[in-house]
Formats: sequence, C-alpha cells, structure tokens
Amino acid sequence: MEFKKDNLFNVPEKPGVYLFFDKKGNLLYVGKARNLKERLKTHMTVEYENPRLRLLLNRINTFQFITTASEPEALLLENNLIKSKKPRFNIRLRDDKKYPYIKLTVNEKFPRIFTTRDLRDDGSLLIGPFHSAKSLRKALRVALKIFPIRTCKYVLPSKRKINPCLEYDLKRCPAPCVEGLVSAEEYREVVKKLVFFFSGNTKSVEDYLLDEIEKLKENLDFEKAARLRDILYSIREISRTQTAVLDENKSIDVLAASVHYPFASVCILRVRNGKLIDIESFILDNPISSDEKEVIFSFISQYYLSGIIGSEEVVVEMLREDHYEVQEALRIKRNVSIRFREPQNNDEEKLIKMAKENAEYKLEEYFSEKKGKVIISKSVVELKENLNLPFHPIHIECLDISHSFGDERVAAIVVFKNGKKDKKLYRKFKIKTEDIKSDPHMVYEVVKRRFKRLKEENGKLPDLFIIDGGKAQLSAAVKALRELDISDVAICAFAKTYDQLYFPDGRVVMIPKKSSAIKLLRGIRGEAHRFALTYHRDKMVKKIKISELDGIPGIGEKKKVEILRYFGSIERLKGASVDEISKVRGIGKKLAEIIYERLHS
Repeated sequence: MEFKKDNLFNVPEKPGVYLFFDKKGNLLYVGKARNLKERLKTHMTVEYENPRLRLLLNRINTFQFITTASEPEALLLENNLIKSKKPRFNIRLRDDKKYPYIKLTVNEKFPRIFTTRDLRDDGSLLIGPFHSAKSLRKALRVALKIFPIRTCKYVLPSKRKINPCLEYDLKRCPAPCVEGLVSAEEYREVVKKLVFFFSGNTKSVEDYLLDEIEKLKENLDFEKAARLRDILYSIREISRTQTAVLDENKSIDVLAASVHYPFASVCILRVRNGKLIDIESFILDNPISSDEKEVIFSFISQYYLSGIIGSEEVVVEMLREDHYEVQEALRIKRNVSIRFREPQNNDEEKLIKMAKENAEYKLEEYFSEKKGKVIISKSVVELKENLNLPFHPIHIECLDISHSFGDERVAAIVVFKNGKKDKKLYRKFKIKTEDIKSDPHMVYEVVKRRFKRLKEENGKLPDLFIIDGGKAQLSAAVKALRELDISDVAICAFAKTYDQLYFPDGRVVMIPKKSSAIKLLRGIRGEAHRFALTYHRDKMVKKIKISELDGIPGIGEKKKVEILRYFGSIERLKGASVDEISKVRGIGKKLAEIIYERLHS
C-alpha cells in the first residue's frame, strides 16, 4: 500500500516487520517494531535530523508489513529478510572477505565437525572465524584430539554396513557409523563438552575430565585414564599460552564499533577464562549513517543469530533498550543463553577501549584500500567538519623549525595525503639569512621559499598548511603568503600547550580529544618535529666532528649534541665551570672534570 497516513488504519498495533519499497518496486529497507502502527506513524510524521534517513523516507513509495507473535520473532524475521533480500538502506555485515569457520552440525543425531566458509543458516553451530586456514586446521586437530567427533560425510544412522576408518584407530572418532560402538547419548556428551570448550567454559571441561580420570583409575582402566590425562594437559597448555586481561576467570565477548559513512566496523575481543584468545574486526554497510549503538545492535543480531558460538556474556559500550529481544531470539532459535550488558569495571572499560581502537584501525584500513578507489579517510572528514573548511584537506603540509640557541638553524616540511605520510614530498630547509634569530622570522623565510618554488613550478598547493607554533609564527606565515599573492590555502598554527589551532581570522579551535581528527593533527605535528630535529642533529654532528670534543673518552656523538645544545657553542662551553658542565643530560661530575681539563690543557 502507498506510504501515506491514510493507509495506517489497516496496520495493527502488534509486533512485526515492515518493508519499504521505491517506485520501481525495489526493496529499500526492512525494520522491526514492537508496535507496527506507531512505528510507521513515526516514520511518516517525524522530521529526522539525519539527512540520509530523510533521503530514504523521501524515496519510499509503498510499504508492506508482516505481523509476528512476539518481538523476538519479529527480530528473527527481520534478520532473515536482511540476509536474503539485502535491502540497500539496512546495516549489513559485508561478506566480500569470508573467513574460514569450523561447523558443528548439531541438528544431526551424530553431529559431525568440518571446516567451511559457507555461513548459510542451516541450524548448525559455527566456531570461529579464523584468520587463516592454517590456524583453523591447527584448532581442528586440537579439538579432535581432545573431543573425538566424526568428520565424515555419512548420513547417520545408516542402513548400509560401514567399516570404521583410520580416524577411529587414531582415537579421533568414536565411530558412530558402526552400531554398538558408541551411543547417541555418549556422543552428544562429547559434543556438549566441545561447545563448552569453545564457549570458554574450559574449567567445567577440566573438572569433568578430572572426575572421569579418577573413576577410570578406580576401575583399573589406566589406558583410557592416560588418554584423558593427555587431553587434560592439552587443554591446560592452550589456556597457559594465552594473554591474561582480566583478574577473574571470566569468559566474555567484548564489542565496540567505529562509524563513518557509508561503512562501519565492529571489533570483537574474545576473552576466555580471563585470557584474550582472539581479536577480529568486521566491516558493515552503513547506508544511512546509523550511530554506534544502532550498528552494534544490528551486528549482534546478524552475527550471533547466524549460529556462531560466542560467550555466555557479551559486553558492549552502549546497549539499546530492546537488546533483550536478541537474547530471547537466541533462546528460541538456538536454545542458547547469552546475556548482553555494559562494562562493569575498569578492566572491562579498558577492553572496550582496545576494541574501539581496533575497530577504528580496521575502518581506516578499509577506506584506504577499498578496491583501489580514493575514498576520503575518516580523520580527514572529521578535520574538515571541526575546522569548518569548505573542502576536505586531502593534502596537508606541516612546518617545524629546529635550532640550538640560534645555531645551525634548519626547518622541515612534512606532507600527508589523505591522512597518510607521503615521504617523497618531504622537504628540508637551511635558514639562509644570517641575522635571523627569532622563530617567526625563520617561519617567514621558509614559507616564502616553499610557496614561491611551488608557484614557479606550477606545483600543487596544499589544502591545509600547518605551522608548529602560535600566533606570532602564524602572522609571519600569513605575511609571506600575502606577499606572494596566495590566498586559496587554508593556514593555521598548531600550539602544543593546549592543542589549540589559531587561524588568520582570529578563530581559536580546540578539537575533541577522542576524535580521529586530533589524532591525525598530533601525528602530523610529531612527524614534522621528528623530521626537523633529525635534520638539525645531522647538521650538529657534522659540526661537532671537527670540534675540540673529539677524542675525549666517554663522549660519543649523542653526548656531543647534548653538550652543544646546552651551551650553544664551544666558546661558551670553554667558559663554563665543572658544575655547569655536569648539568648537561648524560654528563656526570667525573666526565665533566675530564671535559674541563681537556678544554683547558
């Protein structure tokens, strides 16, 4: 029916799923609702701030709805429709890079275990993902050593006669294909322990094995007891080699997201018995620029409902109020109990921070590598918004001055393209004018030389030029640009004290500390400082090599640099006392006496 308020009288006030279509009948969006009528009415009447959400609503021509008995059932239906129909405006896990998994066919009488990249929902449980096929094969070998389960493709039980294979002789399969060797109940108990093990409940598995070993020893079945003992040692060895991140023996999944239109990234930290065993990041399509809370909710709906074995507790930074629907849907569909919650202590807060940083790195990497296309990085987009620039500052240059009390005065310019270093374009400058002593005057000279050269060679001017300094340095740079008649370059000074940015129009901007924009700016400033200081030290070392400090025992190149930086010249050093010399970093009283005697001998 048409997307009009007049058609709402046919919509019931029940839970269910609604579908939006455009004029051509293409499915745009699938959503779930506790109350279908109220949710659709909201979409028709509310003026949303999100411009991409407004774009979606403007394109809707018709809608359909499907009622369900409960909200968890609505969530299950929504998840299935998103996977099968792939509507354009829904948040979706991308599948362009399929990781290998271990699949456990728990819906069969005698479940089998094998490797797969097929994530279709067929009622099986998935263990993984694994970063490589090699790590997957290793995990499978360990799993079969500890929990012997069949890997064959037989449909069991079978009427045909089947002989046990080599896996049975190797004690890696109890041969359920042969009637009488193992009962379905015994086999299921092994499968249950395997699921416990991969869910992080290794303690319960260890306790079970210890009890079984004692029983076997009492019955004098030492051969089987020895096999179980070896399995117990294998489990403990796996646990021992993992990194501890929690004081308690908790098993949790920790989730955090990073969002940047039109994609998002979610990172999972898998913590088992207080130890971090794996980190994995996933990319999602985010066509309407949903926030992190919405992205997390969509991810846990699609990820855990697909049959992947997770921990019994999942910790996220922010929960939606209706997160219990996913818990109930998992109980209905998978018969598993998972609790979603927010962090409860400092250790879990640190894990959330770690997951968030990894999600940000994954998203940055995806943007920079995506199919060879130049996609503006998240940090550059945020920089444009925070500095209120009319364009994205793809090409950024930063200038830093370095000298020792006016001696060996040099400058360096570093270049970043789309948030990444472009070292081929780095430039070094030696200050030419002898009577220039102040930093602003040096900035003036270097800026004028740099942009005059670019102008003469018809080179690409930077979108944003940053000076490591304050207002005085900015004024000198603006003067140089004005004299060259260059006005289409955004220029600012970035002060270290409070991370303030000064602009020629008088604006002073402070960017939020947690934003990727400030991280980019600090990285650029730090790189400029490193490059300038390295050049300055090289010049100093060349000068010091022919100085009167050569040959003094205990004085290497680094200490020469420190001495000259402290005093500024050999002449000043000669006029210093032993106590003054000993104040130089790395120079003690004894070495100061040696230097003094050598200079005055």
